[in-house]
Amino acid sequence: MKKILTTFILILPLIGCAKPTSPPNILMIVADDLGWSDLGCYGGEIDTPQLDNLARQGVRFTEFHVNPMCVVTRTSLMSGHTHSQSDGYRCSLPIAKLMKKAGYATSITGKWHQPGNPLDAGFDSFYGFLQGQIDSWTGWQRGKPTIQRNKEKPKNVPEGWYSTDAFTDEAIAQIDAARAADKPFFTYLALNAPHSPLHAPRETVEKYYDRYSAGWDVLRQKRFDRQKKMGLVDKRYVLTEADGEVRRWDELTPEFQSLESRRVSAYAAMVDHVDQNVGRLLRHLEKTGVADNTLVIFFSDNGGDYGNGNIRTDHLPVPWEPGSNPYASTGWAYLKCTPFRWYKSSAQEGGVSVPFIVRWPKQLAGKPGSIQRQRLHVTDLYPTFLEIAGVDYPEKDGKRKLEPLFGNSMLPLFRNPALPEYAIHDEIFWAFNFTGKGLVKGDWKISSISDGPWKLYNIKKDPAESKNLAAKMPEMLQAMEKRWFDFAENNTSMSPDWRRPVSDQDEGWGFHRIRMAMPSYEFGEPNGSAIDVPCDTDLSFTFSESISFSKSKGKTIRLYAVSDPHTPVWQADPQPGHPAEGKKTVVFDDLPKLVPNTTYFVLTDPGWITLGGKPAGALNDGAFWYRFRTGK
Repeated sequence: MKKILTTFILILPLIGCAKPTSPPNILMIVADDLGWSDLGCYGGEIDTPQLDNLARQGVRFTEFHVNPMCVVTRTSLMSGHTHSQSDGYRCSLPIAKLMKKAGYATSITGKWHQPGNPLDAGFDSFYGFLQGQIDSWTGWQRGKPTIQRNKEKPKNVPEGWYSTDAFTDEAIAQIDAARAADKPFFTYLALNAPHSPLHAPRETVEKYYDRYSAGWDVLRQKRFDRQKKMGLVDKRYVLTEADGEVRRWDELTPEFQSLESRRVSAYAAMVDHVDQNVGRLLRHLEKTGVADNTLVIFFSDNGGDYGNGNIRTDHLPVPWEPGSNPYASTGWAYLKCTPFRWYKSSAQEGGVSVPFIVRWPKQLAGKPGSIQRQRLHVTDLYPTFLEIAGVDYPEKDGKRKLEPLFGNSMLPLFRNPALPEYAIHDEIFWAFNFTGKGLVKGDWKISSISDGPWKLYNIKKDPAESKNLAAKMPEMLQAMEKRWFDFAENNTSMSPDWRRPVSDQDEGWGFHRIRMAMPSYEFGEPNGSAIDVPCDTDLSFTFSESISFSKSKGKTIRLYAVSDPHTPVWQADPQPGHPAEGKKTVVFDDLPKLVPNTTYFVLTDPGWITLGGKPAGALNDGAFWYRFRTGK
């Protein structure tokens, strides 16, 4: 573990400016599920003039990393530790407690998604919700209101309430309250947007309908071209190809192309409203005269989100109607994370790389509008805030021993933008359930999807992870793997199932969703999300529990081509006495010869198979997808 810098470093003027007359304010704005390339200043086509202007006034970073999932990123943000190091805050001291000790007015509005209540973690005030997501029109989740103030009971919100607007209103009020108390503010605006369900006003949603009609393949190339033009990416970056979980746009019927364009328009509208409210907040800082003495930070809690929903009902939700549940598909997540592949929940760059914008007038040595490429991690924010506040990180909290911090202060980088690439942060460790494992150290990175085989990348030469070097460099892979397990076993409290050895089966994307319907699912043939599958393939599924078809009559499993999602190319209704009865693998060897270069997906009725005495849930092509793509 890294030793902690306990000597207080006085914050000196960085570029010859006068010393501030009061401690710097801190405004931290965190979007939820925003992709690396969604903002205009990161290559996106969504209207984000306020955030683009923030980037022109401040600095953008290309190598800022978070964790694979919102909840584990927020733990790192609050604790300065990886999620598993913190062990539910038993080894950590929430940052707000130390900022409060330093004299800051500490406030949070929006999403908490951590143990307990924010007031227990050192925040003076809280307005928002404790859970992971809400209906942005009603503030409800699972049939109950969630919006509360401090520790009051959650209440229904007033008519016309919209989460992004309401949380920004509250952040402005919290800043004003701090100023009235003559205290510097540590204000955390934890937006629900653009997390699903995708809710936004109708006029904004409809503004984007035509913008997405070209599809994710074309728009991804356009984002990449803009990224190259603005200098965000260089010749080392490759526009990675999707695996079989992403349908090719030209395979979709006009009906589904139109539907998909409308679905993602709701997402774009949510981001648009985030931008509008960021502008409102920044104008308030200017109006009240505190902008020059306020560090503003904007980032997302994880990479772009993949779609849920159901292929049979995706046309029904309406983004501007309370209670509706709109999503966007995996293809749009593929666009959000340009030029990377994979998304939220994975330790691939698409899951852990996010936009990071910093503005601190007269205190950043970097040229306004510049781009910096040093490696950073969300845990670096904690020691940065402590150094700004002039507070040391203690070894103990009462009798409780604290884990040393995982990150390092960014202030040296703010003072000197020419620091080496790994000067602030080198090694980053990732773990989220069985879905995303990863480690980057120096020029090398390993990652595993759904406990599948490790992939090895030279991240310096290949920052978009386009070339898996695992087979060519087994010794490097072995060394990185050993380091991952050493850290997991000796420096974290994670459960054994989070750190079990990886499998030889490369199920790709969708595996974790299939397991929600069939928990005993082990692997399929072809593997989920596979590409270059032979056209004369069989179809088989292996489980950890015994198979029965005693209650499956009339309940089918069906295979479809993406080009015709209404008519199956094959289906089966397994009956008692099927050769798989009592076994753990079911094989279907009667598929027709498939069409080359075509994406296929499987749908099942609930109870099409019984596993360990329990009927399996249904597979659909929204939340629980099993897709693969044939070769030439």
